[in-house]
Amino acid sequence: MKLSQFYTKTRRSMAAQDSINAYLLEKAGFISQVAAGVYAYLPMAVRSMQKIEQIVREEMNELGGSEVVFSALQPKKTWEQSGRWEDKNFRQIVYLDTDVDMTFGATHEEPMTIAVKQGVQSYRDLPVILYQFQTKFRKELRAKSGLLRGREFRMKDLYSFHSDEKSHQQFYEEAAEAYLTTFERLGLEAYRVKASGGIFGAEHSDEFQVLCETGEDEILVDHQTKTGFNTEIENQLKVVDVKKLDRVKAIEVGNIFHLGTKYAEAFDLKYLDASGTRQSVWMGSYGIGISRLLGTLAELFNDENGLKLPRQVAPFAVVIIDLTNGKTGRKVHDLLEKAGIEVLLDDRDEPPGTKLVDADLIGYPIRLVHSAKTAQDGKIELKERASGKMTLVNLEDVVKHVSRLLSLKAKV
Repeated sequence: MKLSQFYTKTRRSMAAQDSINAYLLEKAGFISQVAAGVYAYLPMAVRSMQKIEQIVREEMNELGGSEVVFSALQPKKTWEQSGRWEDKNFRQIVYLDTDVDMTFGATHEEPMTIAVKQGVQSYRDLPVILYQFQTKFRKELRAKSGLLRGREFRMKDLYSFHSDEKSHQQFYEEAAEAYLTTFERLGLEAYRVKASGGIFGAEHSDEFQVLCETGEDEILVDHQTKTGFNTEIENQLKVVDVKKLDRVKAIEVGNIFHLGTKYAEAFDLKYLDASGTRQSVWMGSYGIGISRLLGTLAELFNDENGLKLPRQVAPFAVVIIDLTNGKTGRKVHDLLEKAGIEVLLDDRDEPPGTKLVDADLIGYPIRLVHSAKTAQDGKIELKERASGKMTLVNLEDVVKHVSRLLSLKAKV
């Protein structure tokens, strides 16, 4: 793809922001702030979030999940029926249209329960695993830190429905393992941390936290087991146990909750067991912040020159900058594209310095520069953004070399 045909605009100067991710993502042309906690996602961000979603989707499918898309609008009576409307902590985060008594769904336990009730009759219909990618709206009182805490954000939420507690617990642990695998695939090391159930339930939940000095959460962790506790439940721990743990800052990137039979009973979601007795369905809820993950990756992978997103989530794997007037850059572009590599040819009418600065700011994993000097030896300069390592590569070997670096099989 030619950069002249792909919309992206970087910024030379930026006002100070309240977080690294907001500053770099906006400067690199990934996002544009609309209001506090509300952002527009521009083409570069869309490509990265699609890649994040695909990795999450693959893991959710592996769990046996079926993808759905539910409405963001929900009738207020839905939350009243479950009793959650009486929870002032929940109600204060919900956007409400009083003219028609409709809300933006801050979460989807209730709507999912209502839908599953229509299809579950007996134990043979269970378990049911449904998930979606959706924009959520929450009246966040502390919108800050760029994409880490917003009023409008992209999220994956999954809901599981089981015949009994044992079945639920088994899936819950499988989901926890899938989450750890998901974050590892994204280039993140996540800790499984016990926390309160919050507005979702009385039981403890499990958060998945990524260590980060600028994170807003404080957690107590065992680095050997990669487990720990959110300090919000510190008072429930023994002092002697707390002293064994390391107190660190972190970013929450996912969470899972035990819901028990609360919502099933509120909406009369029951099934006939093998003996013909009606039983309540057991449920769990499992969330991953997609836009928050982009913010987390930007917060962790950067340097003084810009973003250094892992190759699996970078918007493009390779950028080519041809400083000659020849057709070599286009030829290399076509060869890489034919090999299945996402490549961008910077053909803009801009000075070489601008192109080089933008390449580092956006953080393409690999930058190829063809100049008069490299052309003399039939080579092209290759720079790896993550390490800064620069190599001169023969033009005839560029596809094989780039493919190896990206762990792809070259199609030659």
